[in-house]
Amino acid sequence: MTRPGPSHELDGELRDRLARLADGLIPEAGGMPAASSVDIAGTQLDSVIASRPDLVPGILRALGVAGDVLDPIRWSEALRVDDPSAYDALVTTIVAGYYMHPEIRRLLGYPGQVPQEINVGRLPDYAEEGLLERVYERGPIYRPTPE
Repeated sequence: MTRPGPSHELDGELRDRLARLADGLIPEAGGMPAASSVDIAGTQLDSVIASRPDLVPGILRALGVAGDVLDPIRWSEALRVDDPSAYDALVTTIVAGYYMHPEIRRLLGYPGQVPQEINVGRLPDYAEEGLLERVYERGPIYRPTPE
């Protein structure tokens, strides 16, 4: 199946490889599910790539050299040394996809970003503690921006 956007470059074989690597990096433990059980290589991958299409080249490089990895931790450590940007792309994709999943957020007790009421009549603690006094005393400084 061809997927819209940059994620279409990640075919079924590469997605399967990503799921296996992700399970090696985030296995089922402590009441938390393994990465593949939250569709890390499907909808979660597509969500991450939709917001960060710049990760695709690094993910493709990482998955292209992964083959049938027996020890994902050791392999990822070697990738970090050999191709740091591919490592960053792969790990960012796996971690972001995992923690963005609603079930993981529910298990962690994290509702996501929620509005918070702010009391505008009271200064924040850092202002009352005198941490900004030097900034106030210095006065405004800025660099004019070009028009």
